[in-house]
Amino acid sequence: MSELITRSVSEDITPERRGGLDAQLTELYSLSAEIVDLFHTQIFSPDTINTPADVCEAFSDMILRHWDLCCIVIYLRDAEGRLSESAIHTHAHFDEAKAREVSSQFAAEVEQQGQELQSWVDETDAVKKNSGDERLRAMLESSGFRAGVAVPIHVRGKLVGALIAVTVFPERLRAALNGIRFIAAPVVVGVGNARRAAAMREQHQRIEHLLEQLQTHSHALEEANRELRRVANYRSLFLARMSHELRTPLTSILGFAEIMLEHEELSECQRRFCEKIHSSGLQLQTSLNQLVDLSRIEAGQSELFLHEFSLSEVLNESCAAVERLAQKQSVKIDCVPDEGLSTIVSDEGKLRQVLYNFFAHAIKRSPEGETVHIYAEGFASSSFRITIEDRGEPLDGISHIFESVEASTPSGSAPDMYELGLVISRHLIALLGGTVMLENLQPRGLKVFIELPVRPTEGKQE
Repeated sequence: MSELITRSVSEDITPERRGGLDAQLTELYSLSAEIVDLFHTQIFSPDTINTPADVCEAFSDMILRHWDLCCIVIYLRDAEGRLSESAIHTHAHFDEAKAREVSSQFAAEVEQQGQELQSWVDETDAVKKNSGDERLRAMLESSGFRAGVAVPIHVRGKLVGALIAVTVFPERLRAALNGIRFIAAPVVVGVGNARRAAAMREQHQRIEHLLEQLQTHSHALEEANRELRRVANYRSLFLARMSHELRTPLTSILGFAEIMLEHEELSECQRRFCEKIHSSGLQLQTSLNQLVDLSRIEAGQSELFLHEFSLSEVLNESCAAVERLAQKQSVKIDCVPDEGLSTIVSDEGKLRQVLYNFFAHAIKRSPEGETVHIYAEGFASSSFRITIEDRGEPLDGISHIFESVEASTPSGSAPDMYELGLVISRHLIALLGGTVMLENLQPRGLKVFIELPVRPTEGKQE
C-alpha cells in the first residue's frame, strides 16, 4: 500500500488532483479497516457470519454502502468447476431478475477470457477501453443499466470467482473501481474461512451426535448387563436349589439300587429293572453335576486347589472309574502311563473330572470289541501330555465340539452329556493352564492330546 501511495502521489501533480487521490486513499483505508473488522467478526463471532452466502452479502453491502451502487453479484467456482452465483445484493428499487441476467453474461465472459471486463454505455467506441463484447453493452442498455464491470478473482493463477457490479450511474462505478478490485481477493479469503468453519461445525455436530449415540448405547448396554446379571443370579439360585433338591433323593435311589443289586436275591427281570434304575440314576447325577459345573465356570466361580500327587495313580484310578462303562459298551481300555512320570502339582479333582469326561467320550464313540488306548508321557521339562485314542467314526465338526451348548439347539442335534462333559473339560484344562487338541485318524478314529503344566503358577494351595 505504501508503494502504491508513493507511485500515485508525486510532487508535480496539481493540488486538486492531490486532493482527489487523498480522498481515494482515505476511502481505501476505511475499506481496509472494515474488511479487517469483518474478518474479526467472522472468526470471533461465527454466529453472525457463518456461511459463504453471509460473507458475500457482507462484502456486497460494504461496496454498496461506500459507493451507492445499484447491484453487486459475486460468483464462485462450484463443485463442477463452473462459476455460479454465490451472493447478490441490490437496491430495493432495482429489478433483481434483470441484474441476474446481465451479471450471468458478464460471468460467462470472465470465465471465457479470464480478465477484467468493463462496459460503459456513455462512452463512444473511440474512447472506450476494455469495454468487453458489444453484446454486453447492448444487454446493459436494453436492461436500463449504463455501466458494468467484472473483476476476476484469481488464486495461484487460477480463476476462482468474479465480482460483478452494474449500475445506472457510471460515475459512481468509476469511483468504485479501485475499491471493487481491492475487495475481490478478500472475498475468497472470507468464503474460505466460512467454508472451513462450516466443515468444523458439521464435524463437531457429527461428533456430538456420535457421543449421544454412544451414551445411548452405553445406557442400553448397562441395562442389558444388569439384566444379564439378574438372570445369571436367578439361574445360579435355581441350579443350586435344583442340585440340593435332587441330590438327596437321587443319592437314596442309587444307594438302594446298589444294595438290592449286591445283597438281595432278585429274579432276572427284577435285576434288569434295578440295573436300569441304577444306570439312569448315574446318568442323571452326571448330567446334574455337569450343569452345575458349567454354570460355575461361566460365572467365573471356579478356583484351583493345588497339591502334589502321583499322575500315574490318577490315570489308573480314572481308567478304573470308567471300567463299568467300558464293559457295558464291550470296549477294552489300554492305559499305559510312562514309568518316568513324577508327581505333579495341580488340582487333582478337576484333573480327574477332565480325564473321566474324555475317557467316557472315547468309550462311547468306540464300536464293540475295539480298544481305547490311553498313555501319558513327559512332554517337556515343565509339562506332560496325555493321549487318548479311539477307533470311532471321524468327527465332521471337529472345530465346533468345544463350543458352548445353545439353549435353542434342536433336541435332535443337541450335545449329549458326554459332549457337554468335553465343553466343561476344555474350560477346566484352560483353568489348569493347559491346552487340548483333537485329530481325526484315517480311515477311522480320533486322537486327543491334553497337555498340562507340571506346576501351574496360579491357583490356591490347600
